[in-house]
Amino acid sequence: MAAKLSLTDLLSLPNSSVKIPRLGFGIYQSSTSICVASCLHALKIGYRHIDSAQYYANEKEMGEAVRQSGLSRSEVFLTTKVLAAAGSPDATYKKCLQSVETIDDGLGKGGSGEGKGYVDLFLIHSPSSGSAGRKMMWQALERLHDEGRVKAVGVSNYGVSHIEEMKSYAKVWPPHVNQLEVSLFPFRTVFPPSIQISKPFSHLPLRLAFLS
Repeated sequence: MAAKLSLTDLLSLPNSSVKIPRLGFGIYQSSTSICVASCLHALKIGYRHIDSAQYYANEKEMGEAVRQSGLSRSEVFLTTKVLAAAGSPDATYKKCLQSVETIDDGLGKGGSGEGKGYVDLFLIHSPSSGSAGRKMMWQALERLHDEGRVKAVGVSNYGVSHIEEMKSYAKVWPPHVNQLEVSLFPFRTVFPPSIQISKPFSHLPLRLAFLS
């Protein structure tokens, strides 16, 4: 008989001491007006992983929900992503650092108390920025990782060639995570009457693929 799983079950990331909850609560298209409330409800029913991104424009709300929840910062795993480089290595680093500071100011329950918060997992959202952009973003994430502002770093929707390319410059190798988008119905546009959907299936909860 298969083992019973729960929302709080953890998986160890390769080449890292970090453990990630098996299931996360994604907040793509969660508007600022409802995002805090939806995250608070998710935390109330047992979720301990929330997944945001710069592109989603709700990193602040994700962090605020954790602060309002009464949970210690270490009890909640927070993920965010950067979609594009900012034109230079330093500007890209500052862009990513701003996300960390927006999400976690370090002053909440269980925080450092010194205004130095952290993000559990920071990903490159897409390989679409080109080789130079991918390198710039990865090196910015590695800098944050070295500084302890990011616990684990990874990529999203990378193909084999994108990952192999990283060998020439990555200090953190392999990436701790390659997050892949998975759709249950990637080609189907007509659904039976018994299935009611409120939005397309293009952004269902993401699965995490671990590199070894």
